[in-house]
Amino acid sequence: MKKLSLTALKIAVLGATVYFMVTNLNMNLMDIAKYLLNAQSFFYLALSIFVVFLSVQAWIWVQILNDSERQLSSYRGLVIYMTSQFAKYLPGGFWNLVGRVYLTSKHGVVLGTQMTAILYENMMLGIVSAIYGIILLYTFHFIFLPMLLGLAVLLPLSYYFYEPVRSTTQKLIHKVSKKFRGMELSLPRERFYLYLSYYFLSHLLQGCAFWLLLRTFGVENIGIVTASGIFAVSWLIGLISPLPGGIGIREGALVFLLSFQVPVQVATQISIITRIWNVMGELVLFTLLNSIDLIRKRMTA
Repeated sequence: MKKLSLTALKIAVLGATVYFMVTNLNMNLMDIAKYLLNAQSFFYLALSIFVVFLSVQAWIWVQILNDSERQLSSYRGLVIYMTSQFAKYLPGGFWNLVGRVYLTSKHGVVLGTQMTAILYENMMLGIVSAIYGIILLYTFHFIFLPMLLGLAVLLPLSYYFYEPVRSTTQKLIHKVSKKFRGMELSLPRERFYLYLSYYFLSHLLQGCAFWLLLRTFGVENIGIVTASGIFAVSWLIGLISPLPGGIGIREGALVFLLSFQVPVQVATQISIITRIWNVMGELVLFTLLNSIDLIRKRMTA
């Protein structure tokens, strides 16, 4: 019953999102094609930086995977990460992780090591998105400086009390998810926060790319940190979408957050182009990596 209610809620939210976007969208396929054909240099610069961001995300995952001992080269990890990336658009929204596990297993990495790395990856992505979300709340004046400073204290406190927080989190995860039972959150404090800082900086890189994309729509009143927050929070909210790749909910969240700074019609256009831009970046990196792999195989044949 609980699962059915949750599914019904997701469908209701998706329906409301789709209705909101359709009623506010004043951009047809010809408009989208015209935008892409006449894209400014900012668009291609944004696309290039987004490709770098994807590469950095893959590299961080490989570092976590290799933390105790070398399991995978950075290049091979990047190929696996991007090859499996498109599976997120299949129904279920988790097939990219399944594909990544399958491909990584072919290189001899045991399942337990992979699942632990994926668990850490998603934990850190959630924490970083939440941090950017708090900064965004302050930017939009939903919280004020004393509250922001109070919340900021939580980070050094979590560093100081890392061991009890780690132990409690591990017990909670074991209790909630059967998949992760028996797995140890074994990263030492220094390396956990090192990887967390990597993700924080990578999201700033992603925000820089999104900020440049906003410039192609003439949006100049949104800074890089705010752009980073908007993109990170919309990604986090998109995780509840019943459709693959966060489709619908993620765009709706993007429109809602952008509407505090730009008209809703413009925000809706940006959300549509952002999805296309996102997929284009993934395709560019996927094509580049697989072309390199193909050339390598022919050279060694």
